[in-house]
Amino acid sequence: MKSRSLALVAVASLVLSACGGGGDAAPEASGPVTLKVGDQRAISIEVLMKASGQLDDAPYKVEFSTFTAGPPLVEAASAGGIHLAQVGNTPAVFGAAAGAHIKVVGALEATGKGDAILVAKDSPVGAVAELRGKKVAVTKGSSANANLLLHLKNAGLGLSDIEPVYVSPGDGYAALTRGEVAAWAVWDPYTAIAEQEVGARIIAAADTAGNGYNFWVASGDGLDDPGITEAIADFLDRYAVATAWSADNLDAWSARYAELTEISPEASRTTWTRSIKHPVPLSADIIASEQEIADAFTEAKEFPGAVDFADFVDDRFQGEGS
Repeated sequence: MKSRSLALVAVASLVLSACGGGGDAAPEASGPVTLKVGDQRAISIEVLMKASGQLDDAPYKVEFSTFTAGPPLVEAASAGGIHLAQVGNTPAVFGAAAGAHIKVVGALEATGKGDAILVAKDSPVGAVAELRGKKVAVTKGSSANANLLLHLKNAGLGLSDIEPVYVSPGDGYAALTRGEVAAWAVWDPYTAIAEQEVGARIIAAADTAGNGYNFWVASGDGLDDPGITEAIADFLDRYAVATAWSADNLDAWSARYAELTEISPEASRTTWTRSIKHPVPLSADIIASEQEIADAFTEAKEFPGAVDFADFVDDRFQGEGS
């Protein structure tokens, strides 16, 4: 099982087949709309939607494509390659800083316990403050990037006080297990895999710094298309039902996720015990929490200038899936 789960961790961009066939992104009189949804193995929207049966009677086609992390999903949405994606609390902030052609159209809440800073089982490091001067692996622009930054800030440190090693999740896992870095900031299921496989220890998690939110990000081009907009609203409703199903059927869902993603049942159950993402209204408090993350990156001189996160919010879907 170890080699197969490592394949999950090291997964590169993988384009999955269309659900129900292909189609043009824009609605045509001759056929249904095709909603292009970006996915991550760590989130597994396609697996959840199919396992819960929520796409069985969808009045539009859905085409999924899978990416390694949130930042390339935001890039794809900005370029119009996908219409909708779910990302962590930071990729949309980086997208805003880059002037991406996207809007945040929905929010989801999780515990944040699976978004963690890990050290090796036998590491002498027991706290974030002890990372001063050490190498830390992290995916740039990901929720783990914000989690690391905010925990460093709470410890009286900054990114300049450590040596960030910006890598993909798979490379981060390898770097930690080979002893090439002192710590690795990442999210579930990668956190759970590392805990289960090599006994990695959590020294800090997002439940004590930042927030545990995820966000639905939509392409600006897609939001200009009435057919795509209607499909997005319906998809968000269906996802909310699917999420409730997964929470009510944790054993069946975690077993199915483990089977389809080829990770251990233990890592799968750990992930979905602490990292189910429940849709919530995109409230002023949530937007303010994201602004705090944006301000922290600006203060750390990671952005060229200030970011107004609210400018990238589209609240027309607030009755959908929350």
